[in-house]
Amino acid sequence: MYTIKQIAEKINNLSVNYEIGRLQEIRKSIKNLSRKASSTIFNNETISEDGWAFHYGGRKELQFNIGYEDEGIRYGIALSLETSRTLPSIEILYPKLLRLNSLIANEPELFADYKMWFWQGGKRSEITNVFEIDESLTKNGTFIFVGKIMSINEIDFNEILETFDNLLKIYIDVENESNTGIAEIDSETAQDNFIFRSGKANLPQKTNYNRIQQQINVDARHSFLQEKLYKKLVFAFGEKNVGLENPINGKKIDLVLKTKDLFTFYEIKTANSAKQCIREAFGQILEYTYFEGKKYADKIVIAGEYPIDKKTKNYLKFLNSEFDLPISYHQIDINFR
Repeated sequence: MYTIKQIAEKINNLSVNYEIGRLQEIRKSIKNLSRKASSTIFNNETISEDGWAFHYGGRKELQFNIGYEDEGIRYGIALSLETSRTLPSIEILYPKLLRLNSLIANEPELFADYKMWFWQGGKRSEITNVFEIDESLTKNGTFIFVGKIMSINEIDFNEILETFDNLLKIYIDVENESNTGIAEIDSETAQDNFIFRSGKANLPQKTNYNRIQQQINVDARHSFLQEKLYKKLVFAFGEKNVGLENPINGKKIDLVLKTKDLFTFYEIKTANSAKQCIREAFGQILEYTYFEGKKYADKIVIAGEYPIDKKTKNYLKFLNSEFDLPISYHQIDINFR
């Protein structure tokens, strides 16, 4: 039977033929490091005799992880919420939890082939389908894993490396902090027209989420961003000109700005980049604006908390000029009070 060190070294050696073999180069690029932290995925500092290993540099990251389980060898991605000299506070990992939760909520197909489990208090949970991480797991010492298990007696190293390659998109989306890279039910009795209603009274009753939930929970983050944008617009245009959750054709628009007789619709997304926010909101905001063959809004804005990159900005400019779509992106100021 292989030791965990032998498995890690075998993965390192074979990784030259896979994208995951460029992990340290990828880390250097997305984290703006002056040099690669290592030439391999795993090294002696991140391989434990206790039967686990994670990629070098992964202590404060969503880590590529292997380890022994009762069922065999696990391989996938993990978050270790255990403080140490190199991780003085688990709050460092909260933004990564939020970005991971956003992917789980908005791109569930990325996780369709994987299972999830966690350890707390020395006990392992059941193995389940992948789910959003909630506040109950944000305790010092929790270990959260997403991936697969194979028999220790029949290790397929190519399968492990192919899985790591497939998980690279998730890793990059979670770790790329610059990020320049909910079913709806129709009702026959739904309101058929857009109605503007100003005032904060329409803010969804989700603002009692605590600080941790606001940092890691997708729904809580959406409400947090909604309130921040609401306050910013009220500050600039006055409360009577800003509406929340305004009804339209049985749906609700996150925010509406009224300037004289013109309306701007805002749709907020919690995705991990401006590009992804636009992708998720595009069809939705167009439906709100044009579905009934009427033009309800003069401008449409997709909003998120991450800055827009040059390519995505040019994409919106093309939509503006080629199709005369009055669409733009707005970065929400999360520090606005």
